[in-house]
Amino acid sequence: MHIRLGAFALLVSLGIGFVVLSTARSPMGVLAAAAPGGDRISINKMGGEIDVPDAPDGADVATMGGNIHIGNVGRSASAKTMGGDIVIERADGPVDASTMGGKIALRQVTGAVHASTMAGDVTVHLTGASSTRREIHLGSNAGTIRLTVPKDYGMDVRIKLEYTQNSSQDFRVSQQLGLTERQTTDWDTSRGTPRKYIYVSGRVGDGQNQVTIDTINGDVILKQE
Repeated sequence: MHIRLGAFALLVSLGIGFVVLSTARSPMGVLAAAAPGGDRISINKMGGEIDVPDAPDGADVATMGGNIHIGNVGRSASAKTMGGDIVIERADGPVDASTMGGKIALRQVTGAVHASTMAGDVTVHLTGASSTRREIHLGSNAGTIRLTVPKDYGMDVRIKLEYTQNSSQDFRVSQQLGLTERQTTDWDTSRGTPRKYIYVSGRVGDGQNQVTIDTINGDVILKQE
């Protein structure tokens, strides 16, 4: 299933499933739903919000500007916006989410995660069994990153927190997993605004999953649950 929306046109091609579109809430908004057993949902918009309540066969959605909300998604999900928040309630598979400016919230994810924003907080809650590899890569150029993982989730953790000289400089990495922390003492002037770095690294459990977190002028909170 593929859906492409421009400023004046709507093109829909269907496989064995079907899609229902509604723009009642906003002239530029789209509500899409697929029947169980249907095709993977694919939406590509020139601008406006996207809301997909249910995508049992996965979803690929993108907009040039607007919020993205996905309820329950199976297999895998890709969500990209040039400006807006991304929220996925539950994903039974890997997630790739990126925004040029906005928050990302992945409230329940059972697969690997790649999530990045140019400005905004990133919140990820990993759930499910930890017998298979599920690598995590999270990044924000200005925001706090929160990652919650199961207690049996083995990790090889690499965290880099940068804070600039013109910021509040009170950012920190919060974790109680026995990871090693190192802070630089001199201001790095090679990348424009002077900045210092906090590095946190180490292995938790069998260390089978690579967890990489990078942020600027924001806290990092990593915990098990």
